[in-house]
Amino acid sequence: MASIRSTKVGDTLTIKKTSQIFGFNPQRLHLTSHHANSAYGLASDPSKILQPGANLTVISKGNAETKYRESYVTVTYNQYTFDIMASYLRNFCA
Repeated sequence: MASIRSTKVGDTLTIKKTSQIFGFNPQRLHLTSHHANSAYGLASDPSKILQPGANLTVISKGNAETKYRESYVTVTYNQYTFDIMASYLRNFCA
């Protein structure tokens, strides 16, 4: 199980549940759940849907109250750079 404290820049995180990259602004993309009842809706772009086993590279970490209410890590996957909140990190990444 991944945690914000044990995750370091340069680490590789592995997705363990189907999830998606969401955001209307390309500079503020973040990881969300991908299911029919998601508050964010379903991504229609298949390149933004992450399947279990996808590997993400951590490029930075952020403290709570800087960009979001909670701590987060910034990762890259294919051509996308996006954030994963601490609570989602535990749920979606290994």
